[in-house]
Amino acid sequence: MAKKVELYPEAERLYVQEQLGQADIAQRLGIAERTVRYWASEGNWAARRGSFAEATGATHEKLYKLIQSLTDKAIRSCNAGEEPSQAQLYFIGKMAPLLLKLKTYESQEEAAGDPEPEKPKQITADTIRRIEEEILGIRRP
Repeated sequence: MAKKVELYPEAERLYVQEQLGQADIAQRLGIAERTVRYWASEGNWAARRGSFAEATGATHEKLYKLIQSLTDKAIRSCNAGEEPSQAQLYFIGKMAPLLLKLKTYESQEEAAGDPEPEKPKQITADTIRRIEEEILGIRRP
């Protein structure tokens, strides 16, 4: 039970927000993959992962849709012989040039990602076996 209280929130965060697989989470936290699989099922992590990904979709796409909507509204106003709102024109004028910068920034962040996952803080049995065989010359049956 103590393991769940301590590790469940981090396991859930790694799965939902960091998009890590269950095996990677188990290895990183030093717990059985079966435990992570059970927690994921119990907490409906797959649905939460989808909701999180949807909610944190690319900001440049959202901004583009907003600018597009305001531009369409301004065009409709002009076609109807009315003047578009000064606030709409100001927003469009200020935000449109920033779209490319925002898209470039998000692309760089996405490409950078997590450069290298954290290494386990303990030596694995496989590493010990390799040290024994390759460095010390000890062969185990």
